[in-house]
Amino acid sequence: MMATIRGILFDKDGTLLDFNRTWLPPYRRAAAYLHARFGRAAEPQRLLAHGGFVAESQTWRADSILASGCNREIIACWEEAVGQPLPPAERRAVESIFSLSADEQVPVTDNMAALFTELRRLDIRLGLATMDDEANARRLLRALGVEPLFDFVCGADSGHGVKPGPGMALAFLRACALTGDQVAVVGDSPADLQMGRAAGAALTVGVLSGAHKEADLAPWADLVLDNIVALQAALGYDQKSGDPAKTAAMTTP
Repeated sequence: MMATIRGILFDKDGTLLDFNRTWLPPYRRAAAYLHARFGRAAEPQRLLAHGGFVAESQTWRADSILASGCNREIIACWEEAVGQPLPPAERRAVESIFSLSADEQVPVTDNMAALFTELRRLDIRLGLATMDDEANARRLLRALGVEPLFDFVCGADSGHGVKPGPGMALAFLRACALTGDQVAVVGDSPADLQMGRAAGAALTVGVLSGAHKEADLAPWADLVLDNIVALQAALGYDQKSGDPAKTAAMTTP
């Protein structure tokens, strides 16, 4: 069927950002901090493995909490590994390490501003939905110089639920006065794509710049790309003609 895409909802980590280069350093710092506090029960490699990291291949399991979970879920995962709840001070310290990682975020491309500017020129509404906190998402968009281009930003703390539930995507539809059959959802995890499917998105696009392999994404994706750099061409936007079309069409299965 032909779907007129008028809005695109992006994930953040692994989609706009190189996942391993952005998140492995703070995860390792947080794990080392817990190791110092709790000893052998919080051995760093054990915590990372419990969260879904496969050290031998530097990849992630498809069900990885560290790759797809929010801060609350990550802390709960590590509490399970340690065998006890984290005291408030330790919980705050881990959350602070994650928050400070916003200064170390590594974009998947240096040309992100050009991509988003061109999408807005085509009158495509843009949204960002992340399992990180909303403040960190906005901080990234400001650092990239693209925050004014986004009509909608939400995080796991924004009150729209968490992925793979449809709440974040439905909130994007409401904010932009769109319907599901007008929207594409782009993400690097099964949870991103499952969110899009649950919200009735016309198109779910998986990208391989994050923590998951094509085989993990394929069951939920209409299209799998190396990264978002390929998105504009994949959606059929004509960059050479300069045609200021208000919409773009994409054939979906």
